[in-house]
Amino acid sequence: MFKTWWRDYKSLLDTDRRWIAIWLLTYFTFLILDIFFPGFRGSALLKYAGIFSCIVYAYQRSRKDAALILALFLTFLADTILVWTNWEVFGVTIFSFAQFMHISRQADKPPKAILGFSIVLILLYTFARIAGFSSIYAIGMIYATELIINVGLSVQRYNKHKRQLSARCGFYGFLCFIACDTCVGIRHLALDGVFTPKVLALASFLVWFFYFPSQILLANSSTLPSKLQNKTR
Repeated sequence: MFKTWWRDYKSLLDTDRRWIAIWLLTYFTFLILDIFFPGFRGSALLKYAGIFSCIVYAYQRSRKDAALILALFLTFLADTILVWTNWEVFGVTIFSFAQFMHISRQADKPPKAILGFSIVLILLYTFARIAGFSSIYAIGMIYATELIINVGLSVQRYNKHKRQLSARCGFYGFLCFIACDTCVGIRHLALDGVFTPKVLALASFLVWFFYFPSQILLANSSTLPSKLQNKTR
């Protein structure tokens, strides 16, 4: 396992040294700020810039993979809403569309299905609300289902194409994603009094500990063949 991780890291390092340096500097800077200066606004700015950099990178590396770039853009849009506004339900809804685009590209389904998905999303949300769930938990259940599907699809792709760096990045990326969102769920439950408030600070810290690496990995997970990715550096 260690040899596989080292090979993946070295492969990325050999081709994207500047990006790796930028990401590592960003990552460890905001982690240190979160540990020693919790609540510092500069940390949020670094995180925000880091997520945007993943879109720029994916466009340069795989600009013909429109589904990947759109998924990353929707993720960035959701982060914009969640970081800078109080529209939590709307932000998670945008996240659900980002997850749908990841499903579309991993399952090789046309994005035109997004209209049908929108209808299903509205129906499921309405049913959950009628059943008595709060808005955030209703949309959260839909989002969680999509994320689990993406993890499953990434496992299938990993098992089929283990030698492809993009397949391994997709697999590791969604593992980090689900770890991040597990921490988000724990944080919400702690705020609602289900879990002890003592776990709140740790869960909040771990959200970004896993989330930023997930986006870096997913930015390297294009499902297109290398020769079609239109790399530009």
